[in-house]
Amino acid sequence: MSQEVPPHRTADPLLVAGAGAAVAVTAAGGLHLAGALATPRVDPLALTVSDYVALPGGYALLAVAALALGLVGTALAAAARRAAPAARAVPVLLLGWSAALLLVGLFPTNPAGVPADLAAGVHRYAGALAFATLPIAVWLLGRALRNGALRGLAVTVGVAAGAFLVAHVPIVLAIDIAGSPRFPLLGGVERVLYALVIVLLLVTARVLRRTAPDLVPVPAAAEADPALVGRCPVEAGASGVAT
Repeated sequence: MSQEVPPHRTADPLLVAGAGAAVAVTAAGGLHLAGALATPRVDPLALTVSDYVALPGGYALLAVAALALGLVGTALAAAARRAAPAARAVPVLLLGWSAALLLVGLFPTNPAGVPADLAAGVHRYAGALAFATLPIAVWLLGRALRNGALRGLAVTVGVAAGAFLVAHVPIVLAIDIAGSPRFPLLGGVERVLYALVIVLLLVTARVLRRTAPDLVPVPAAAEADPALVGRCPVEAGASGVAT
């Protein structure tokens, strides 16, 4: 007799997203604490999170935050491939988002007042790619799953990401606005966007957890009887008590 092989399961996306978000937020909190204690004090409303790289330990904390969120992207890509197999672009975009975050973490931006070098250029364009791909991926996933709330949240994040990227045009092109090449409150805009990204990741993970069939725990009765593997918990439980 041939032995039934249990279905392959991916990592719980909500568990990975929660852990990754916690690591990223903790690292960002460390950056802001260092910035508040620095002399002169770093203004979080004016400077972006990437600008904290000049602080002691700033590069390491930024890299940890980026890599943690990148791991979340890989977990979401694996779950999306099973939850919405027809939406083939979604896992590709999520993996592209993770790869972009890897580059963001490995290549720091230039400190304030220092001319941009190659590493800063890679950081900028990888960051732009990350902000652009995530809302597109989640919107496509929401369409495939017919989840209007997920699509709406993706649009909100996409609009915020677009506004943030447009605000960088004066910096990249060295255009002065009111005597300053920086867009006013750029750091504040970025932090709102980061908060929206964390929410989007957690909501997407929750939707995938509820949708992907291989993330549902297999009851003990199903583990004992291979014929019950793949059936829903109610059916397996009913079969287990039937006389």
